[in-house]
Amino acid sequence: MSTIVITGGTDGLGRALAADRLREGHTVVVVGRSEAKFRTLTGDAHFIKADLREVAENLRVTKEIAARFPVVDTLVLGAAYVHRDRQLTGEGFEHTFALYYLSRHIFASELQGVLSAAERPLILDTTVPGAPKDAIHWDDFQLTQGFTWKAANLQSRRMGLLSALRLASDHVRYVLYSPGFVRTSHQGALGRTSRAMVSVLAKLMGTPPDKAIRPMLDLIRDRPEASLSAYQRDKRLTIDSDSADSEEAERLHTATTRLLKSL
Repeated sequence: MSTIVITGGTDGLGRALAADRLREGHTVVVVGRSEAKFRTLTGDAHFIKADLREVAENLRVTKEIAARFPVVDTLVLGAAYVHRDRQLTGEGFEHTFALYYLSRHIFASELQGVLSAAERPLILDTTVPGAPKDAIHWDDFQLTQGFTWKAANLQSRRMGLLSALRLASDHVRYVLYSPGFVRTSHQGALGRTSRAMVSVLAKLMGTPPDKAIRPMLDLIRDRPEASLSAYQRDKRLTIDSDSADSEEAERLHTATTRLLKSL
């Protein structure tokens, strides 16, 4: 049996995936904010409570995981919470940048040791591929000028691709995975009208989580041969990357390392 770590594992896709892996007898480590939601999972899962918007919390949790679980076969990066307006974390980072880029980058980086100890390790990251190459605001990661949710979203997605490009290897497979529109609670600071609209659309068009995880389970069972790949549900997507992207990935890594050291 294998060990799977799931961020955002108390709701939606993450929860459905945790429940399936528990039924199959695997060791499941769930990272999330709500212990009450976790307690409703059936099975003997491990829970680590954390607010993954904070760098210190990411570092604490990855250190704990590495100490408690010497081998991790699958890392699922699925923590999600939407802020449409510009919000800062306690450490001063813009929310989208912190949760959708920094957290995923830290988990994938800090857990390389326990992932490398597995036979065929996989990182399954729900960062949606396909952001434009000019999406990063190199002089203003925190979008202090001209913030929009779209700009923040595209930047984090582009950063996620570059981080994956650098971290994927012949041993550790990295998959960028877009699940499409899933029938979940859609965690976020949404207004009453927006939440009502999203709830209606989810009921009409959203895929139930138990069904939406099937392509993810296929990827977990049959790991891609390519070191880095991208999927829209069960459809393989082309990743358009070249030497310039590799150089940009190194630039982002250097900038991120400098940023984290400044804390």
